[in-house]
Amino acid sequence: MTVFSYASGDTIVALATAPVAAGVAVIRISGPRAWEVGASVCAPLENALPRKAVFGKFKLGREELDEGLAIGFRAPSSFTGEDVVELQGHGGKAVVQAVLDAILAHGVRMALPGEFSRRAVMNGKMDLTAAEGLADLIAAQTDVQRRQALRQLDGALGERFEGWRRSVLNLLAQVEAAIDFPDEELDVLGDPALTKGMHALMGDLQNALGEQAGARVRDGIAMAIVGRPNAGKSTLLNLLSGRDVAIVSDIAGTTRDVVTSMMDIGGFPVTLADTAGMRETGDVIEAEGVRRARKQAQMADVLVVVVDSTVGEEIDDDLARLMLPGRTLVVMSKADRVDMDFPHQITVDGAPYPVVAVNLTDAAAFKRVLPSLTRMVADVGGLASESALLTRQRHTLAVQEALKALANGLKGMGRAGGEGSVAELVAQDLRDAAAAIGGVTGRTGTEDVLDVVFSTFCIGK
Repeated sequence: MTVFSYASGDTIVALATAPVAAGVAVIRISGPRAWEVGASVCAPLENALPRKAVFGKFKLGREELDEGLAIGFRAPSSFTGEDVVELQGHGGKAVVQAVLDAILAHGVRMALPGEFSRRAVMNGKMDLTAAEGLADLIAAQTDVQRRQALRQLDGALGERFEGWRRSVLNLLAQVEAAIDFPDEELDVLGDPALTKGMHALMGDLQNALGEQAGARVRDGIAMAIVGRPNAGKSTLLNLLSGRDVAIVSDIAGTTRDVVTSMMDIGGFPVTLADTAGMRETGDVIEAEGVRRARKQAQMADVLVVVVDSTVGEEIDDDLARLMLPGRTLVVMSKADRVDMDFPHQITVDGAPYPVVAVNLTDAAAFKRVLPSLTRMVADVGGLASESALLTRQRHTLAVQEALKALANGLKGMGRAGGEGSVAELVAQDLRDAAAAIGGVTGRTGTEDVLDVVFSTFCIGK
């Protein structure tokens, strides 16, 4: 059995559009034989100019398979930086497979996941963060996700990391000057400017680690609905979801596990979680549900505390301990059954929390609850930030690794001033920091890192 690798210089092919019946399908060929193979399937391509579409029959030998457009791109002016041909034909499953088989018959192989994008990175058409942005753009389900992915695809995150790498290299150049010219007796390690530069860079990296918005936008904001049994939590989940996700009953303790639903709130992807009612119970299964409810609340980015207004406005200590200012909305349910004026805000343990009083069985309740949740989600997601944000764990790990290397360098600088052996150690710490940062964009790194990143991509991307 032949095993192909990403490193192969083969000509590859894949369906670039979704593998479903459609009006149009795009088949992409990339590699040194792309034009030759493309012209063998669609003859008019042989005399076509680059980037000019031609119409023709798609054939295998004399057998007609389909008809459509063929567009060729010459290296390096293509998505992958190689010769590329795209065949645009009809999107029926049998038609697509027949054209793919015709191309494969000429010694072309099927592309591996993300192989087109990987070749684009290897040929300098985009960096690794831009390729990840492309994958995120394809997967985007909300407007905020789309905007963040587009910024990353346009190179904003790559430029941020490249700026950090240049800063490290500038610091490294100063240290290496002391190593390369020992006769000059340069006390670079004792220079306050070098220390100041390292501290400034570490501050920037620490700030980047503190940004949670990028990951929240990409992976979704976690919102937990908590409260006492029969307070109306499941009713609220169904109201916000627009469908019956959770079972609603007058029997307290109906919900015993975490029930989730995805929705778009203000352009942010939000995972809503309905949880078991919090109370002391001797029921082993219900007790496990309460434990999971507490865990879900502790992990949530936004908390919605539902209080049964017919029982009273008091929030018990168990719920109060979970509440976080700025991230918690109190919903007073069954408000239509109580003759009183509800406050717009309550104070719990000295902190203010917004309050919305509603009848959750009334369709109008959605319009009353949603604005407060939208504001809270936007604050948590950092909607005002238009900067390039860290979106993946590997970005975070790289920054942490760079910080560790820089911290080691600073520690080494404090041991002695200007000695050659110490300068060598500090220089190596700076090289390690530069390598960690450069690995994010693909400027430095191993094949293993690229394999992991592109293995999650679609076949035709």
